[in-house]
Amino acid sequence: MLSIFTGAKVVKKIVFGNSYDISKIIAIFEGLNIYNDRGMRLKIKNVAVGLIVALLFMSPLTVMAQKSAVKRLEATKKERKEVQVTTEFGLGVGAQYNWFSLYDQSADMTAQLKMKMSYGAALQFRLNIGKTFGIQPEVTYSYGTVRIADSVHDLTTKARLNLVQVPLLLSLRIAMFRINAGPVFTLMDSPTYNLTMGDKIQKCYLGRFYPTVTYAAGVSVKFAKCMMVDVRYQGEFMDKKSHGEYLYSLDENVQPKAASFNNRIGNVQVRFGYVF
Repeated sequence: MLSIFTGAKVVKKIVFGNSYDISKIIAIFEGLNIYNDRGMRLKIKNVAVGLIVALLFMSPLTVMAQKSAVKRLEATKKERKEVQVTTEFGLGVGAQYNWFSLYDQSADMTAQLKMKMSYGAALQFRLNIGKTFGIQPEVTYSYGTVRIADSVHDLTTKARLNLVQVPLLLSLRIAMFRINAGPVFTLMDSPTYNLTMGDKIQKCYLGRFYPTVTYAAGVSVKFAKCMMVDVRYQGEFMDKKSHGEYLYSLDENVQPKAASFNNRIGNVQVRFGYVF
């Protein structure tokens, strides 16, 4: 004895096969014996008509559901293919440990120059391209002091360094870590010191400590959604150098003399910031 499911499959095949002859469909069910849960034989024609109506009603809904699922799948794939671009702004403060060496000094260069710690602040903008890459331009300001000790001419003083730089960093993000590297452009580098000549104090320019273009590389960590710790090294390219000129006075009646030098400089920076 064929089951009701067999009849339903036959009806579905005829309906979707573009054969809508109701008499043929009903004739198929004439040879079926279908009973209800009480064991009573049901009228074949009523069962056939009910199945036909049910299939005709459910078919468009099934097609609509399939089309909707396909559209949702295509939309999801499109979103995955599109690269999301987001922005971040940040403020940071920190300190840097500096070192530099003198070379190509003139014969009358007798002073020793030392600079250790300097402090500053930074304003950064970050353009995130997807979840991995980013471009991070910054504007940084730092200040520090350079100790000048000239035992030959009995001169000890300090030069104040005001430095404005613009790093342009490329960034690679791995989990909570960001690897940053790129060139650093020096906009202002003005170490000055005071030279006493009798009753007068003359402000002297010591020269450039940083070349126009240097480089920086380091790692930053973003945590607690908006906090940032950044550690980086800044150094010079091999073919870059800075030139300075140290003025000293033998006594108040003698015009100050100049001693020239070249220098290389580098630093390690640690910065704490807030990202919003």
